[in-house]
Amino acid sequence: MRIAIFSVTNHGAELAEKIFINLDGCRNFIKGRDFDRLREIVDDTFNKFDALIFITATGIAVRMIAKHIESKLTDPAVLVIDELGQHVISLLSGHVGGANELTLKIAEIINAEPVITTATDINNKMAIDSLALRVGVKPEPKEAIKIINSAILNDEPVYLTAGETILNLTPLKLIVGIGCKRGTSRELISKAVEAACNKINQSIERISLIASVDIKRDEVGLIEFAKSIDKEIRFFDVETLQKTIEKYNLSESEFVKKTIGVGNVCEAAALSYVESGKFALPKTKFENVTVALLWSQN
Repeated sequence: MRIAIFSVTNHGAELAEKIFINLDGCRNFIKGRDFDRLREIVDDTFNKFDALIFITATGIAVRMIAKHIESKLTDPAVLVIDELGQHVISLLSGHVGGANELTLKIAEIINAEPVITTATDINNKMAIDSLALRVGVKPEPKEAIKIINSAILNDEPVYLTAGETILNLTPLKLIVGIGCKRGTSRELISKAVEAACNKINQSIERISLIASVDIKRDEVGLIEFAKSIDKEIRFFDVETLQKTIEKYNLSESEFVKKTIGVGNVCEAAALSYVESGKFALPKTKFENVTVALLWSQN
């Protein structure tokens, strides 16, 4: 997940830094007492991150996100943490957005009490939209999700056949962004991508498209890897990748930037292909290879 953390006090900033250091996927944390500035930042980042964490009063977080909320199927996860780090609250998109799972992770990191209010979770039952996210499908319509989750909550049977309530499960496309050192073999690239897919419990066959930087058009190992899984590679120039990095506030490697002119290939390439995607796996380093995995609804 790409995660942004917002804090408005000194204590909050200290807590934000602890989370930032210990939580995979954190890309930015913002400190400031100017609430108008905070609103401006939230307005700019709401749809650019997979999760927003507010180390503020719950009321502040609600006011900051209210006008942006659209759908449980597309909104980012939103969490609230008090500045002393006593409670972590899953506020928005607990299932599809992953807020509930993220709440548990952060609560463990800062030794806090997780606060989750979705009925299925507090009754230790798997909601259909949480299950859908894990297997990489998009559930719709929302009305059907509510009916099925209600049945699960009430211990009623749910059948995988057509009935009065039909839930459509549309497979998401899995986009893999790849960066690699010059001369990296097909075997190393394949090993890295397979390991990345295993981290999200998906097979390498699930990949729909490969994305990378255009200076890799003649990279033999990358080309051979694409052929071995029979997938297209979409290449993007450095200028496009840099715009994507700036738009989504992606982290950059100074060494890579000096080498090829842009400091983030795998995440930027994947996001350059599809803006509406959500990361299943942020930039992950393997031997000579970096990999990012992105779920796309397009």
